[in-house]
Amino acid sequence: MKKFWGMVMIAVTAGFLYSAANSPAQASWISGTQKWFTTIGKYPDANEFLYAVKNPNKNAYMWNYNHTKRVHNLKNYKNTTWYVTHGIKKGKSVYYRITNYNSTVKGLVWSGYLQHLKTWGASAFKTSAEFKQYVKTSPSAKLTRAIMKQLPNIPLDYQLSRYADGRYGDFPKTIPGYSDITSLGTLNLPKKDFATIKNFPNNYDPDQANYEQQLNWYWALTFGQPVAPRAAKLKEALKVNNINLNDYKSGDWVVGISVFEGIANGTVIIARKS
Repeated sequence: MKKFWGMVMIAVTAGFLYSAANSPAQASWISGTQKWFTTIGKYPDANEFLYAVKNPNKNAYMWNYNHTKRVHNLKNYKNTTWYVTHGIKKGKSVYYRITNYNSTVKGLVWSGYLQHLKTWGASAFKTSAEFKQYVKTSPSAKLTRAIMKQLPNIPLDYQLSRYADGRYGDFPKTIPGYSDITSLGTLNLPKKDFATIKNFPNNYDPDQANYEQQLNWYWALTFGQPVAPRAAKLKEALKVNNINLNDYKSGDWVVGISVFEGIANGTVIIARKS
């Protein structure tokens, strides 16, 4: 997976920048106070600077960079993944410059409006109820929920999800308690799907390694983008690989999933519970 982070992620630098003491108040939001981290390119570090709105049903205003005008209300962006590009300290308060994935919405917000987009797999939870509540409510599980909608009538299974944790594509057909294991995440997608990924290298050639055309890989490379079209790639992969979900409606079929935003080696498997 080092190759993945090398192609997609950028380096993040840290430091303190100080402005002159007599800077005008408005200008201080641009060049003043303490700015302690700045991204160098289009993408921040996946593990450090991904955020979601903390209270999606409450007003949380975004300002322009000069802090003179409200430009957006985060309440209208409940499912958006925010990238923090600067941290600015004003007195005892901390403000963030944030942007959505394609930089169509960006501005300045109070840090208290946001929560770090923390990501855990099933192995981090002691009970099935805790894991399923996390999948149901966590901002980092947006893609997870969208994928589950593509698999109607096949319930999420805690133990199978624990087994999927940390595994990318190496699955036997049978493990204790489960049989007929099928990895959906390793299904291949057409090469053209990768060529259309926004800001992706033009010289990328998934033919160089078969796993790079897999659905898991596509989800990892597009992290932070809108989830609906990403989840829809599952149906495309099923069709390309001649898999009919109607074959999994009867019996004790369950889903194990470890696909969450910020996890590079997530996967989806289905199996018959014995």
